[in-house]
Formats: sequence, C-alpha cells, structure tokens
Amino acid sequence: MSRPAVAISPRKARLAGRRLLFRPRSITGLLLTSFALVALPLIVAIVFSVIYVDRLTDQSERLVLQGVEVTRYSKRLSSLLIAMERSTRQYEVLESDELITRFQRQASDFDQMIDALGALELDTLPDWNLDALRSQTQHLATQLSGRPENIERAIEQLGAMQRETELIADQGNLFVDRELSRLQSTAANARTFLLLCVFALMPGVIVLTAFFVTVISRPLRQISAAVTKLGDGDFERRIRVFAPAAELDQLGSRLDWMRRRLATLESEKQQFIRHMSHELKTPLASIREGAELLRDGTVGALTESQAEVAGILQQNSLELAKLIDNLLDFAAWQQQHARLEYERFDLNALFEGIVARQRLTIEGKQLDVVIPARPLTITADRDRMHLIIDNLLGNAVKFSPPGGRVTLAAERVGEATLISVADQGPGVSAHERSVIFDVFYQSRENQAHADGALRGTGIGLSVVLECVQAHAGRIDVDSAPGGGALFRIHIPDRHAV
Repeated sequence: MSRPAVAISPRKARLAGRRLLFRPRSITGLLLTSFALVALPLIVAIVFSVIYVDRLTDQSERLVLQGVEVTRYSKRLSSLLIAMERSTRQYEVLESDELITRFQRQASDFDQMIDALGALELDTLPDWNLDALRSQTQHLATQLSGRPENIERAIEQLGAMQRETELIADQGNLFVDRELSRLQSTAANARTFLLLCVFALMPGVIVLTAFFVTVISRPLRQISAAVTKLGDGDFERRIRVFAPAAELDQLGSRLDWMRRRLATLESEKQQFIRHMSHELKTPLASIREGAELLRDGTVGALTESQAEVAGILQQNSLELAKLIDNLLDFAAWQQQHARLEYERFDLNALFEGIVARQRLTIEGKQLDVVIPARPLTITADRDRMHLIIDNLLGNAVKFSPPGGRVTLAAERVGEATLISVADQGPGVSAHERSVIFDVFYQSRENQAHADGALRGTGIGLSVVLECVQAHAGRIDVDSAPGGGALFRIHIPDRHAV
C-alpha cells in the first residue's frame, strides 16, 4: 500500500494510467463498476443453477407424462384385447356381421393406441414389437372378415397378444424406473455443482471485494492523510491523489492548490510577524535603555515620583519585550514544531538559567523562587523545555503577590519526569482550566492581579501545551497547596514515547 500524500512522478502516473484500461470518471461510476464485477461470479453461478434446475424440471415433467401415458395406454390395450376376445367369442356363437364390424372398430382403436405408444419413443419398448402387435391385429381382423371356421385359434392369438400387452406395461415401468434413476443422478450432479460453485466463487468474490475496497479506500486514505497534514501545518510535500476515479484526482488537485495557498499565507504570516517584531523591538530597546539610564541616575538625580515613573517604564518595557519574544517563539514553533532535537541535560541548570534571566522582575516583586537542590537529568529538546519553563515561571511571577513564593520542582516518576510550577497567586478557576491553554485565551479574572503589568497575548500557555504534546507528554493545572496555581508537566522518557 502506497504512503498517503506522497508525490508521484509524471512518468509513473502515465504508466499507471496506461494500466487502467477502464477508468470511471465519477465515484458513482466506480462504485457501480465495482458492484457489477463483484456480482458477476454470483450471476454466473445463478445462471448455471437455473440451467440445472430447468434440466431437472424437463426430466421430471417427461418422466411424469411418459409414465402416466404408458400406464394408461397399456391398460387401454389390455381392455381392447379383452373386448376383442369377447367380440370373437360372441361371433363364434352368433356369427353376426355386426360383431365383425365391432371387432374391426376395436382393432382400429388398438392400432391407434399402438401408434400413441410409439409416439412416446420409449427406448425400452422397441418399434418392432409394436409393429408385430399391429400386424397381428390387422391379420385377425382380416381372418374374421373371411368367416374362418377355426375361431379358437384366433382367440388363442388374442391371449398371446394379451401377454405381450402386459409385457408392454412392464417395459413402461422399467422405463419409469430408469428415468427416475437418471433424474436422481442429475439432481445429485446439480447439488455437487452448486456446492463447487459456492466454494469456488466465494473466494473469488472475497478477493474482488477486498481489491475494490483497497482501490476505493486508498485514495480516501490519501485524502484524509493530506487533510491531516494540512491541519498540522505541513505544507512542504506535494499532494497528489492517484485514484481509479477522475473526481478523486480532481479533489487531490484542489487539495494541492489549497496546500500551496496555505503555504503562501503561512509564509506571509511568518514574514509579517518577524518584520513587526523587529520593528517593535528596535524602538523598545531605546525606551528600555532610556528608562534604565533615568532609573540609575546617569542623567541626573530623580525625585521619588520620577524614579517611580522610570521604574514603571522599565518594568513595562521588559514585559513588552517578553511578549514580543513570545510572539517570535510562537511563530518559530508553529513553523518547526515537529522537528525536536533531543539531548540529555541537567534540568536544574535550566531552572537556574531561567530564574537568572527573570531575576530583575523577581527582585522587583521581592519574590522567593525555590528550585530543587539536587541535579536531575532529562532527555528532551532543550529549547522547547526552555520555552515551557520560561513561560510557566513568567506567569507565576506575573500573578504572584509581592513577597510571595514560586516553587519549581522536578522528580522521576517511573519512566517519566514530573515537573511542577506553583505560585501563591489567585490560581485558575475550575471553569477556566479546560480553556486556559487555548490560543489567545486570556483570563479576565486574573488580569486584575497582574500588578499593572501589560495585558498578555494569550499565546504563552498554548506554546507550552504544544511543546509538551510534541514530547508525547501532558500538562494539567490544579490548585496549589495554600492557594495559587499548580502546573504539572508529565514528560515521558524518549524510549517510551
């Protein structure tokens, strides 16, 4: 089975197209064709079954009709012979011409029964036997017309004919028995043939069904995989759907057009974010340097109120710089989130570096940041883990009250590392815990506790969630002991991912 959403060279596509002698233009045509081909073996089996049933019907009808006719004709012949013998005996006594006429009429009826028996074409009853009976009847009729003196001889001849007529009935029964055996043999052959059809055609039907299921489902899987790739932001690989229906090919072409369009929009978005971030950081750096010069008294001593304003400027410039960095980090993560570079490093050293980076803000709020005393190594993407801890620590510092405590902790739990960040701020309400990691979501309840800091962009925690999920981990938020928010991160070992 080919991999979905993989580009196929034009040459391969042409060769594959030549192999398809019949290619429906629509999905409906493809389904009808597949159903017809799957049903074809069953139709063949049904046709042969009908032929066998028709043959059995013909044989049974022929057997019934011929058996009944043979019985009826043989009884009629026997009755006619008895009537002819009676007429002969009466003629011997009465010598009446009327009896001779009646005998001739009975002989004519006997000939008609003989002709009817011959028309049945019974192979057990040869024609020469019937012709002999016919000749004997005609000979007797001629003798009686000549007024013979020895009537007893004619009566004896009629008795011999009576015995031959009984033999005809026996031959008819023999024919019925033999045809019945043939009918049973044909029925057995039909049953065997139908069983063979079932056992021979069902695997073919199953193979055809599996083939068409594969042929129909493969392009659907390609389309599904292509849509998934587009949803994940993978716009690099070309989308090409090669399917037995032209409609699906057109759908693949439209998806590839969408991919190119999304790639263009994504590139323009990234370029816009980079340019705007650069344009914002340049004047912001000047503002921050100017605020630092004012606060340090480089340009002259400041009054208490002026120093307070300078401190506010410096604090907000740092916050604004952090927001811009978050935007850049978010854009970079959206572009390269699937390419993690695993390495083994000391998690406590990462904690110390991030705390040192935010030292100015921490000291400004006189916070106590607690980190683990013992080193703990982890195998993960260092840059992404830096993003996770930096954003969570920044949130904890931002919402912690002056003089509060922020606790960073890490420990091994089975085949995973459990990292927690706790603060003593307002915490996260229960109804916000399910949406706090959504992109651009901002808690209105907690903004009032940010001590005049700039309103966030709402992307910090979404970046954290994506970085954690990229490591096949999970993150949840709860209430910290004593109040505040507690973020717990579960990062499995790389071999367990």
